[in-house]
Amino acid sequence: MDLNQFLRERQPRWQRLTAVLDQVDDRGLAALTPHEADELFALYRLVSSDLNLVQTRTGNPALVGYLEGLVGRAYANLAVPRPVRPLHFWWRVMRYRFPAILRAEKGLLALTAIVMLAGTAFGFFATLAMPDTASVFLPPEHLVRTPRERVERLESQGTKGHERISSADEHLVFTTFLFTHNIRITVLGFALGFTFGIGTVLILFFNGAMLGSLAALYLSDGVMVFFLAWVGPHGVIELPCVICGCMAGLMLARAQFRRDAGSLRAQLRALRPALVDVLIGTATLLVLAGIIEGGFSQINQPTIPYALKIAVAAALLIALLAYAFFMPLGRPDRDPERRRVSG
Repeated sequence: MDLNQFLRERQPRWQRLTAVLDQVDDRGLAALTPHEADELFALYRLVSSDLNLVQTRTGNPALVGYLEGLVGRAYANLAVPRPVRPLHFWWRVMRYRFPAILRAEKGLLALTAIVMLAGTAFGFFATLAMPDTASVFLPPEHLVRTPRERVERLESQGTKGHERISSADEHLVFTTFLFTHNIRITVLGFALGFTFGIGTVLILFFNGAMLGSLAALYLSDGVMVFFLAWVGPHGVIELPCVICGCMAGLMLARAQFRRDAGSLRAQLRALRPALVDVLIGTATLLVLAGIIEGGFSQINQPTIPYALKIAVAAALLIALLAYAFFMPLGRPDRDPERRRVSG
């Protein structure tokens, strides 16, 4: 066997296996993409075959030792993988992978935001021009009182010192409806991506119309400041979650239209890690929004001035935008999670 030719032909695969194993050491087997996992198994088999050839046809102890160490390292990871650390995995998703996907898919993210804003404008101006159209977008049981009547009741309770979540029963019921509604929209918008994105776009537009209609009612009744102070603190997190969930739905839709990137099944398999990261990130933010909505958002004047609540909402929005688009993600060689997920 020509050892020099053997080294020239086989050394690239040894180097590639070393690189993949370095990734496994850094983030674990569970963080590998499907392609990387397949590649690891294939390289393990090929390098094991190379080791057999070296052992039987050469007497080079240094090369045998090197390949034995490489094959043993791969076997140790495949046969006895490291235990999964859920908190570590969640942290890596939230710190690196979720914002990286949002940046990589900024085109689809902008499209979903535009669709929601278009729906919001439609619902707002339709209700402003014809208030009766609010019944099309909002459940009838939540239109029994006017916004001004609801606000006066809540502020009266606050003035008398009875402002607790349990005392504002009607307000809490409506807030709970909005929160659960947005969770359903987030999940449904993702699932409806399999309708070539048509269902995702429609449900996103209608959800925006509901928000716009509600805002128009509060504006017409002269209590828009209350509306911003009520919806703002949790809405600046909750509504982007709806947009992110629908963005994932459009990622599914894009795979159905593309024929140059392999079969639909192959594309979905490649998309799976990115979709999981988006859903984990969105679920985490929804929990945060729920905590804010169940507490801070329910407290009104005079306990907390509306100006302060609006300022908190603005600060949360700025923090969310900074996290998603401006926070440094680290060097690619140190944070391999920053893999390409678009296109």
